[in-house]
Amino acid sequence: MKMGILVYFFLFTVSALVNSSDGQCVDDSSFRFELGNGKTRKCAWLNKGKNSAKRIKKFCKRGHIFGACQDTCNNCNCNDTLDYQFTVINSGKSRSCSFFTNEKKGVRRRANYCDPNGALFNGKAEAADGTPTLQGTQKGAVAAGCVKSCGLCSVSTPVQSPVASPTPPTPTPPNDGLYSVKACIADSVGQASCTPVAVDDIRYMKQPAADSCEEREGQKGSVTYVDLVLPQGKVLYVQVSTFVQGQSGARGFFVRPSRKTRNWGLAKLANGDTEASFFLADTGQFSVEFAQDSLWRNKNQATTFDALMLFVNPEITLPNSSSLIEISSTSSRVFENLGPNKSYVFKAGITYDWGRDHVFKVHDNTQVYFEKGAYVRARIVQTEKKVKNVILKGYGTLDVHYDLEPDLIGISDDATRQNVGIYGKNIQVFGLTLINTNPTCGLFGYCLNINANWSPLTNDDEPFDAFDLQLKDPPYKFRQAHCQEKNMDDSPNTDFTNCPTSHDDGQKVSYVKCMTWQLGQDGLNAGKWGTVENSFVRTVDDAIKPWDSNGVYKDITIWQLTLGWPINFGWWNWNQPDVDTIVDNVYIIHNHNWVTSPNWPETSSGQCIVGGVYGSGSVKQRYVLSNIYVETAASCAVGLQISKKAYSRHLTPEGCVGNMNDMSINGIYFDEEFYQTGGYNNFLSGEPTPAPGCTGDLSGRIENMSITGLVAGKALSKSDFIVNDSTVSNLTFGTAVDPNEQDRNYTKYSNKNAYVGNGGLEIDDVAVTVRSADQCQDRCSSDLSCECVVYRSTTSKCWKLKSCIPAEFDDGDGIYDVYVRNLV
Repeated sequence: MKMGILVYFFLFTVSALVNSSDGQCVDDSSFRFELGNGKTRKCAWLNKGKNSAKRIKKFCKRGHIFGACQDTCNNCNCNDTLDYQFTVINSGKSRSCSFFTNEKKGVRRRANYCDPNGALFNGKAEAADGTPTLQGTQKGAVAAGCVKSCGLCSVSTPVQSPVASPTPPTPTPPNDGLYSVKACIADSVGQASCTPVAVDDIRYMKQPAADSCEEREGQKGSVTYVDLVLPQGKVLYVQVSTFVQGQSGARGFFVRPSRKTRNWGLAKLANGDTEASFFLADTGQFSVEFAQDSLWRNKNQATTFDALMLFVNPEITLPNSSSLIEISSTSSRVFENLGPNKSYVFKAGITYDWGRDHVFKVHDNTQVYFEKGAYVRARIVQTEKKVKNVILKGYGTLDVHYDLEPDLIGISDDATRQNVGIYGKNIQVFGLTLINTNPTCGLFGYCLNINANWSPLTNDDEPFDAFDLQLKDPPYKFRQAHCQEKNMDDSPNTDFTNCPTSHDDGQKVSYVKCMTWQLGQDGLNAGKWGTVENSFVRTVDDAIKPWDSNGVYKDITIWQLTLGWPINFGWWNWNQPDVDTIVDNVYIIHNHNWVTSPNWPETSSGQCIVGGVYGSGSVKQRYVLSNIYVETAASCAVGLQISKKAYSRHLTPEGCVGNMNDMSINGIYFDEEFYQTGGYNNFLSGEPTPAPGCTGDLSGRIENMSITGLVAGKALSKSDFIVNDSTVSNLTFGTAVDPNEQDRNYTKYSNKNAYVGNGGLEIDDVAVTVRSADQCQDRCSSDLSCECVVYRSTTSKCWKLKSCIPAEFDDGDGIYDVYVRNLV
């Protein structure tokens, strides 16, 4: 006789499991699940067609699907032992595995009883007929008998009881031998008064996802990275060697952002142009590139590039380690509490790897320090309550490496799937490198979210799912706000305990580095009154997310991979004022989304530097973006669309979407012409058909937007845009000041030419077409190996050269001029 058993899969999500006495398991034929586009499917759909493997990997990670589609999701061997019972602490009563499925007490009970490595209580465990099975003092007794209700199943490899503690592997290996880095502290630029020594704790990460993951959009390559420390008033003298096959500085050598490095002197190339020595005179995040500038318009080369990042940080002093609690690397729990009122440290040289996803929940007045070089495969979160006075500080790495158990409330629900995800006030994150090396396709989760205005406080009723606000119209279900003015259903929030009220108690993110590889692994969002400064983002999805009032995002370097917007202007903001945020001094050193922009998203706006498909009832106004510098190939400047049908949306109860009013983009500068591969352009459009009654600021219009910028020296104008004039009013384009003018320190040698044997060595093997002699000089200023340029005015052709000797220049035949770089 078959019987249906309802169990909770570690998540409080009810899953229908159909078991039979003959040991078989089948999919629940009555179960249907949503795809996120309003359509529903049965379990059998997962196995249909050529994409079945991708579907199973993607959807079977969701608890309710994993439980109901047992056969399809390969969940037959990960169930509780039928009729298993054990004796509880204190009361001595016998309980079944359903003891752990209590919605309000389940998390605490699992923490107390479900340790697969240790005995946590006294007593015995026995089957229903009284036959002794596992002694309570035996390690893993309950974990073995209640493997599913304890949440110890693995989606990728179903667990059979008993569960053994995994042997922690070694963390991400050090430098894979692609680069060597030496450095020393010098007094000033140009004065190599020290001898560079080898830098330790160089780290290496390679694109981890399988080729079958569509979410990575063909992005491969690797990143070698290292944290360096620069004392105030000094400079770094750095020597880098590349061992990457095909890399050489013969056709160009860059240390980006070049806008910062161009005035710190030329690099000295040696060893067949595979070694470079140069100065870094300020803190920041720098990409070292033995590559010609045309590489960034080649899809294969750009997406497979092996990168080197130098993270130059200010000096910091951590508290004496004797006063800090050293965090253990041997805990077998899914999560651990840190605080309140305590200080902790992750030590360098220790393997912090628990063999599965591991979470630390922070509480009030808690400090967590990372020694330089500390490497931790874990996450730090708090979304069950709002906390205050939390510090995460140090030059260490926090890596999301393992699959997250789906929808574990306060641990891995969609509000909590971050390297760092915290609600509260006076939250400070300084110096951390946040990476995601998980190879599983489509593993959603940001690097950092503090007071994210699209997610609720978690509760014991059900996990928050981002699908609640994707392709959904009001009414929305109730979700308790944290610091938002309204709850998710637009009822008023009345509890603002531990919510910031100004920049004095707002969150601050400094010198944080975020690097991820897949769609859905976004960058940095600091929330209302939050500041993000002096930080770096390298993601496949959106880099920075200024989605809330009074934010400050400044001095940020971005390497945008093949999807997303470097500056995302908002998706599903809950309905509250969204005003007066500042974005300033953003250096976009690369922007690969020209690869995918024609097809993603499926809108006319493509993927520009500033963009979004805005579907919120919040009125967004008085944002000021200034000094946005784009160094290499990019598809477009601004692509904004307001739509009541946006994929991620939170409309007002009446179905209205908010305006964007009085927005200013004051200075967006492109070193090169737009590089477009078809089907899109700069684009501005409001909502063409507002819902009935949606008027004024809730009519979904773009009003009073001003834009100034230059593209390879040419001013941006309305002719560069596709504009829906019926939904966009008072759009103006101003005159931008050329930011390169003050850096053009060149001596012109009229009617002269230079080439091999006549005063120079060509860097460019093929001439590059430019707009003007000024742009030709700007190309040279960006390249730390370039000493002069030859410009042919009749055809606007430009050549970069090195080893320039004016006395040996050839005659220019009336068509060539040489401009020699004057170095300070």
